Amino acid sequence: MGSKTAPNNQDEKRPNAAAGTNRRIDAIFLPQIADMHGVEVEEGGERGCGRMWTIDPAYGRGAYWYLAIDDAAAIAVFDLLFAETVSFGAVVPNFFCFGSYGRSMIPYFTPLLGIEDGWETGTLLGYAWRSGMCREVVPPGERLSVASISLLPEGATETARAIGTDPITLTTAIARLDGTHRIPALSRLFDEIRAARLSQVVSEAYYRCKATEACTLVVDWHAKNAQSVAPRMRAVDRTSLNLACAFAREHLGDPIELDDLCQVACTSPSKLASLFRDAEGTTPMGWVRDRRMERACELLTGADDSIAAVAARVGFSRQGSFSEAFKERFGMTPHRYRALNRSA
Repeated sequence: MGSKTAPNNQDEKRPNAAAGTNRRIDAIFLPQIADMHGVEVEEGGERGCGRMWTIDPAYGRGAYWYLAIDDAAAIAVFDLLFAETVSFGAVVPNFFCFGSYGRSMIPYFTPLLGIEDGWETGTLLGYAWRSGMCREVVPPGERLSVASISLLPEGATETARAIGTDPITLTTAIARLDGTHRIPALSRLFDEIRAARLSQVVSEAYYRCKATEACTLVVDWHAKNAQSVAPRMRAVDRTSLNLACAFAREHLGDPIELDDLCQVACTSPSKLASLFRDAEGTTPMGWVRDRRMERACELLTGADDSIAAVAARVGFSRQGSFSEAFKERFGMTPHRYRALNRSA
């Protein structure tokens, strides 16, 4: 199926399932990660809990992390890029899953959900998987980016009870996430999960709370829209939004004006403002500002650049202006943020 893993030594390459603390959850993830040529990192790596792997550099790059929750649920994050075709899969039980998926992931859901295109980032998808073999073949150079929550049937029941609803309502809400809807609060939550790097003392509690919060948000959205579903965004409008977002991400270090976004999106300022309001819950320039702060956090914790260099890389000509904007957004200076996150 395109993987370099030879059948006669597959068991030698698989992560040690005995090391897992949640057998049923491990059984879903471990075979797939082994097929991806994952190399396990000790003690959950930089996330401080759960289990984490990096891809063997001979086969690609990226990281795969998951946390099993009470043997009935899991929260997972991965961002992978393979250097050659890779086939991975596992025999899985019945379970429900929803999350924020990168655009390159959309084709894998076409047979299941009928979705043919997604958003520039953070397409929200939910589905019920029936027990059986789950296998995918991924070509080289295709980025797989996901933050998701998986619930076994009893996990869905327990979570529904915890948030004051019933499992039918929860799983129905999950199944409605067909890639056409934008739920800004839920998208932000998955972005926060991707970016989180906490101390070992609180990390597991944080992710457990986020999993519950995500289920709460999707049920709340479903309840508010069950009777009168808001009209879905037209394909042409989604394309305009995707173009504006992609342009902004590629030019975070450059001056960006609203007219620049309108030009690349081929639409008017009022129309673009409406699209961002409906899909992202903010203005176009507010979205750009949030992405700059998001990127700044990554640079402050993952690079040795000076604060002035970080400021320049996210579009600020003056370090002072950047520090003021950062403190307004996060309640602390960039220096303080770097110190806290690097010592965590």
